[in-house]
Formats: sequence, structure tokens, C-alpha cells
Amino acid sequence: MRPFTKAFIVGLVSFFLLALGIGVMAQDDPNTPLPPPDEHMQDFAWFIGEWDVQSHMLINADTDEWLDESLQIVHTYEMGGHIIFEHFFGPLGGAPFEAWSIRKYNPANERWQQRWMDVSTGPIITWGGTFNEEGLYVGYNEGLLDENFELKGDRGLRETFFNITDDAFSWVYETTADGGETWNVEYVRAE
Repeated sequence: MRPFTKAFIVGLVSFFLLALGIGVMAQDDPNTPLPPPDEHMQDFAWFIGEWDVQSHMLINADTDEWLDESLQIVHTYEMGGHIIFEHFFGPLGGAPFEAWSIRKYNPANERWQQRWMDVSTGPIITWGGTFNEEGLYVGYNEGLLDENFELKGDRGLRETFFNITDDAFSWVYETTADGGETWNVEYVRAE
């Protein structure tokens, strides 16, 4: 077997560096079109825009005390329509609040996935959900689900979008403490 010559190795390294440089330049070119997003990204097209939100939040379940507030949400398509960015801000529970999230349709598991982060001391929350045959979107906190997308214990959190039109939608946030036998409304977003 013949050993590689110094000139061959220098040429090979130069070729790879040149190829890497071309690849980096192509990545940095803003005129390079991105591949089209999954067609399901249009399932949330009604969501895009600025929303003035009237919220109704449960403050005390024992006394059935609720707090009504107004806040804002802005949804935009980003990365060429591959993700939806959400900016949620205003009072929540009587205190200043702000949150960001990203949503994306995952064709591998045929579910929408969301990462929610806010100013609370809690963790980044991963949500997953689908639109059902009635056109309702139902999503669950994936941290409380098993590999079959079912509650793995008694506790669960879910969100449901309904009454969806081009200029309005309703949203309910619910909890369960009995494995999904009953769901309790804790937050309502209404037009």
C-alpha cells in the first residue's frame, strides 16, 4: 500500500476547508430559500395576528372566586412558516406577566408540539396536541403523559381551543387530579 504524500494530504485538507467555507457561505445567504413548511402549519393560520384577550382566571376554587383581566397575545409565523412564535403579556392573576412559546407541527408523531416559557419560577413546559374531527384543538402537558400520550398519574393539564373563526377563538385551561375522570376549568380566554 502506497503512503499518502504531503501534497495529497494538503490538497485533501484544502478541498474540505473550501467545501466547508462554501457550505457556510450558502447558509449565511439570506436569499437562499428555505424548504416549504409542513402543510399542517396552516392549521393554526387563524391564530396569527395580534389579539386583545379578556381572561377569566380562577383565584380560589373553594369560594369560586374569579379574576377578569385584559392582556395581549401576538402570534407570528417565523423561520419561513416552520414555527409559530407566541408573545403573551399583560396582567395575569393580578400581577405583571410575560411568556413566550413556539409551536410546530411534528409529522413524525402527527402532533403539534409547543415549548412554553414564562417569568414564573416554573420550568419550560412541553405541550403536545391535535385537532380532533370537530375542529377542536386539544393539547396536554407532555411532562404528565406516558409514551402512549396518556396520563401517567392522577394529575394532568390540558388546553382546548374552540369557537374558532378568522377573528375570534376561545381557549380553556383545565386541570385534573383524578386521572382525567373530571377536568376543572382554571382559566378561560374569551373574545
